[in-house]
Amino acid sequence: MTAPALQVRADIHDVRATLALDGELDLDGTQALRAALAECFAAHPQLLVLDLWDLRFCDCAGLNVLLEARITGRERGVDVLVEGVRPQVARLFTLARVDMEFAADARRVPPRIV
Repeated sequence: MTAPALQVRADIHDVRATLALDGELDLDGTQALRAALAECFAAHPQLLVLDLWDLRFCDCAGLNVLLEARITGRERGVDVLVEGVRPQVARLFTLARVDMEFAADARRVPPRIV
């Protein structure tokens, strides 16, 4: 049995939640990401960080979920920020003309603690 193409790890602490995405975010992974996002929003954080350091691929279906997360965050008063965008994912953001939606995030998110 093979591992799913996308792994989502949630880390929820008081006012900050982080979702770390690992692998490939395509149509098959959108359900897992939506479920993790719902769990995070249910915890009512002030900040939700989408950690894309280990996301190697994202298609339009995955991009839609990332954009939906930003919209949901705005509706609920939660800052939703993206960190660690790899070149291939950044290219998708640019081609879809949403790169400015995520551009300022790298300057606003505290550095990743390893």
